[in-house]
Amino acid sequence: MKSQLRNTLARIYRSSERVVRENLHLYDSEDKLIADSQHYWEGIDREYIPGNAHWRGKGIFTNDDERWLKMGRHNYEMYRRLAGVATLDNQPARIVDWGCGGGANAVHFAPGSSCYYGTDITAASVNECQKQLTQEGYHNFVPVQFEAGTPETVLSVIKEPVDLFFSTYVFEIFPTKAYGTRVLDIAYKLLKPGGQAFIQIRYADNTPISQPHRWGYAQNLPHMVTYRIEEFWENAISCGFAPQLVTLEIEQEVKLGRRYAYYLLTKPA
Repeated sequence: MKSQLRNTLARIYRSSERVVRENLHLYDSEDKLIADSQHYWEGIDREYIPGNAHWRGKGIFTNDDERWLKMGRHNYEMYRRLAGVATLDNQPARIVDWGCGGGANAVHFAPGSSCYYGTDITAASVNECQKQLTQEGYHNFVPVQFEAGTPETVLSVIKEPVDLFFSTYVFEIFPTKAYGTRVLDIAYKLLKPGGQAFIQIRYADNTPISQPHRWGYAQNLPHMVTYRIEEFWENAISCGFAPQLVTLEIEQEVKLGRRYAYYLLTKPA
């Protein structure tokens, strides 16, 4: 009973704090949010961080390997459906996995590709992703670790144009929307003409909780960045992309959250 009361009071406090900050525009600076994001994800000594980074057997995936596999499989099948990829014969040869985490997506996307770039802001997650792929017998993994404040350094590492840039469960935990635009611009520059970007975002509706939280990175992690459906579409156009399709998931089957949108974008040939 005491635990339930504490949780209820904590929710009331967080809700009240959000209302006050929104009304008074008490937001954290972008520099602070970027620094806080780097600090947060480097804290793998805290047992919940690897789970939040989707490491196999950690956090919500402890003793639930099928859930870990199902999450990545779901994303891969969503990509295949939007892109019209019928068989692995059509598998993109060179792939960038932005925010690869513990490899939950990689074990599904990498097979059949000739080069798989796993990018992340922590070396620990990049190494964990490589470990999972090695165990699956895949050896064309290229680790790319960068600092949260300088994502553009990836452009100096990945020098050959890629066929697919994809990112899931990542744009929602970016520090700001402006940061998301920087990553979209990087994606455009990395792709070959005719290449595809497959990106998942969390979309905003008319509820207060769905609005972007521009303060308290660790506290508001799942809601840092949200977009209106048409807003992200238009943002992609401003970066040079030709948006092709979008599909929505109000409630995810793998139960990792609500209000997700998957976009398929192409770089004009």
